[in-house]
Amino acid sequence: MKEICKPDTALARMILPQKVQSGISYVPSQFVLSFSHHEKPFAFHVLTRQLIEAALPSSTHAGEGFDVLIEAMFLVPEGRDECAYYESVAKMMRLYGQKKGVPTYTIMPTLGCNACCVYCYEEGVKQVTMTPETVEQTIRYILSTRAKDGITLSWFGGEPLLRPDIIDRICDRLAEEKVPFKSVMVTNGSLITPEIIERMRRRWNLKRVQISMDGAEPDYLARKRYYRDEDQYRTVMDAIGKLSEAGIPVNVRVNVDEQNFAGIPQFMDDMRRFVKNKDRVSVYFSPLMDVRAGENDLAMWEKVVATRHLITDAGCKAYAFMEPLMKFRANRCMADGGSVVIAPDGSLYPCEHCPPESRFGDVFNGTTDESARQAFTRVDRTREMCRGCTFLPECTSFASCPWVDAHCKQMRELLTLDALRRRIDQHINQTEETDGNDAVC
Repeated sequence: MKEICKPDTALARMILPQKVQSGISYVPSQFVLSFSHHEKPFAFHVLTRQLIEAALPSSTHAGEGFDVLIEAMFLVPEGRDECAYYESVAKMMRLYGQKKGVPTYTIMPTLGCNACCVYCYEEGVKQVTMTPETVEQTIRYILSTRAKDGITLSWFGGEPLLRPDIIDRICDRLAEEKVPFKSVMVTNGSLITPEIIERMRRRWNLKRVQISMDGAEPDYLARKRYYRDEDQYRTVMDAIGKLSEAGIPVNVRVNVDEQNFAGIPQFMDDMRRFVKNKDRVSVYFSPLMDVRAGENDLAMWEKVVATRHLITDAGCKAYAFMEPLMKFRANRCMADGGSVVIAPDGSLYPCEHCPPESRFGDVFNGTTDESARQAFTRVDRTREMCRGCTFLPECTSFASCPWVDAHCKQMRELLTLDALRRRIDQHINQTEETDGNDAVC
């Protein structure tokens, strides 16, 4: 066995090596993804995150030469309920990393927007904006529920930059109270100006911005549909460069489907030409929700993987969305991490994609239905269809999540194999460089 990537260190501290027992048949774990690369066998443990060069037997016993793979849980006792084991590990890791108080608040200053994107999942929702009273009560709620060692404010909407005054008020008040905080933001980027960038840096302590775009300029204009019929394409490109230059990382989310994917090469060429500073710019292609839930989702994901090189060719970085992490994540989303969404009317929700019935309180009365909130993210509510999935540790462990992928397992396998093969190539190149240096010495 040759190790390419070590298991996650935090997880390794919490779970002991599997005990090797005689008289038991061992088979490959449900969570092991076996594959070949450069005509060599490899195995990746999706739970422990360990990557090795090795071929696994279909069945074995103690003392037959595979004990090290048994200890590393690549091989497990035949008939073991691995879903139940994963649920227990996930629950333990959550408790291990759990902080007292709320770590992240997703705040929606307004549901108003200066664009009318054709795919917007908030279409038809009343465009409510926080009243002064709700703003002040939001501040009081944060001060009374926050994690003491620091919090993150995630600005969402609508378009949050329609109401920078509300962001000012909340951030200024927290600063006055000496609350350690940082901000992140999701925006269409059209309202970013030098003055706004200065407020982001000085008052909002903004550490990351996600800007959504929709491909080449004709697709962008047809899909964003700004109310004033403005061409904001180059304006947003310019803002991305200025944010990067100001030291604020930018993640550009490119929403794709069959209608706009042909324009992606042109879009990335425009990114190369028009974004002057790309030091802190990352990009990822994200199939729209309707595509992910449809029968042709896998074909779109294959296109995403095949054109990944366009991102680096343009001088940008590939965002982590396209790079499955080599670390175990106890919390797969904001909802099961204890975060809170604050809507413009002050209502509290587990995440911004949740339906109205998931409301568990408001900033005026606090949490009024704690049992409903906890039930939403119960770690032992794995969907029946997911219990035997290799990629269960890569997904939410609870059944309440509203996201749907028609071919979830195949999609995750496609993305994971692409990332693992590139990781192996990097390891080979680094090893060759080290050997070459040794030879010179």
